[in-house]
Parts: sequence; C-alpha cells; structure tokens
Amino acid sequence: LILGAIGCGEQTAPVSMSEGPRVVSLSPAASIMLRDAGLEDSIVGRHGWDAVLDQSLPVAGDQTGLDYERLITLDPTHVVIEWGARELPARFESLVAERDIDVVSIETLSLANIAESWTRIASAFDVEEGSVDLATLERQFEPQDEWSTVLLVVATSPTVDCLGPGSAHHELLTLAGFAPALEHGAPWVSLGLEDVVRLNPSCIVLIQPGGSADAERAISDRLGPLAETDIDAVRLGRVVLIDDPTALIPSTNLVGIAAAMREGLVALGPLQSPP
Repeated sequence: LILGAIGCGEQTAPVSMSEGPRVVSLSPAASIMLRDAGLEDSIVGRHGWDAVLDQSLPVAGDQTGLDYERLITLDPTHVVIEWGARELPARFESLVAERDIDVVSIETLSLANIAESWTRIASAFDVEEGSVDLATLERQFEPQDEWSTVLLVVATSPTVDCLGPGSAHHELLTLAGFAPALEHGAPWVSLGLEDVVRLNPSCIVLIQPGGSADAERAISDRLGPLAETDIDAVRLGRVVLIDDPTALIPSTNLVGIAAAMREGLVALGPLQSPP
C-alpha cells in the first residue's frame, strides 16, 4: 500500500509583517514551519541540505558550519536555527548582536519540541498559532490489539535503519494506537537482518521519500534484503510506504504524515486479514 502524505533559544518579539522580515532558515524543519506560517516569500537564505525551499536561494550554512560572509550579504532581520545541544558559535552570536538580528532557536526531535518550536515561530512573526492543527498529533486512538507490532523502517541496506523511541515518528505510531516493534533504544536504530527476524514485526512502515511510481515494484525494491526474509510483514504483504518528500523531516508536516501512517495501517486490517 502506497500513501502520499502532505509535511531552546530565547523568545523573540513579534514582528509586523508590514516591516518586511528577511529570514534566513538554517533548518529544513524550520523551513517547513515558515512555509506553513505563510512566510516562504520572506526567506532569503537556506540551510545547505534544505530541499524544501527554492534551490536558487543562497545557502548560508549547515550543521558543520555557517557562512558568515553570506549572512552579512543577506542582511536578515531574523535567523531561524536548529543547532541541537551545542552552544551557538561565538562568532554567530557576535554577528547577530552587532547587526541586531533576531534569532529563533528551534528543536524538533520530539512532538513536544515541534509544538514548542511552532509556538516560537508563530510568536516571532505574529502568526496565528492555530493555523496548523498540531493538536491532532497528540490525539490518542484506541489501541489496535490485533495488530501485534509495527517497525518504522527508513533504509534497508547495508543495515536496516529504523526510527525508535524518542523520535517524533515513533510517538506518532504509539499515539495512533499501534504497538512499536522497537520498545527500547534510541531515536535512530541500526539493525542487522537477524535482529529484524528476531523482532518479526507483523507490519512495516517504510518511510522513504522519492522513488518508483510503480506500487508493487516500489515496495519490493525498497525492502531490499528484507524482501528475502520470512518475517510476517513481508510474508503477508503488510507493508505501508510513505513516499512524501518531507516524510523524514520532523516539523509541522507531521500532521499529514501521521494521517497517512494511520490510514495505511488501518487499511491493512487486523493481522488475520488477507494480504
């Protein structure tokens, strides 16, 4: 089954849209939030790995470093950045202080992080917070007792890379009422084939942006070495493919990804259903 889905720093002061903010987005997740806030036309620079925005926009840096000359040239009023637990570079902090640039720091590992980051962006740019219904991400559904376990798979070779506890996608799965095959571990878990065989998930959700338009071939190809195993999910054809370009970016787009995940799994029916 193939489904397409739609996408701690200091609080900054609200900015009137009439003032024409110039925004540098140093996070693909931030770019989605800014787009959903109606601010895409105000973005003047992007993150080096950002595939969400117009690729003609200048790159102002990535997680490995910032392009300070480019930042000066772009002359932003705001920089939205996701820098993780590391301290922001001293040169960056000096630059934004010197040029009076507002910095909006976000974090997007968990659903709570995403909601808090959306609040920061909405507040910084005086956007109606309810324009994105993040409450749907926290809505609990009845447990699906007949389902056994679901494995969230991102890649299948050379290792089987999965989204585990602590990731926003793992939270979405449990909130939708499904039992995760990975109950312990990190947000990103790399497994060997033998590990997956031991887990024997009854369903697999492949979260892999881009690829073949042919449904059966797409799933078979993307399962890679997993296609040759005898796990229940493969043997019974219980695989959901989420093919959206932003599927792996934890941001406000997860409203659509959550709906696609639940819709795809519910469409498969209980474990005893025919393939």
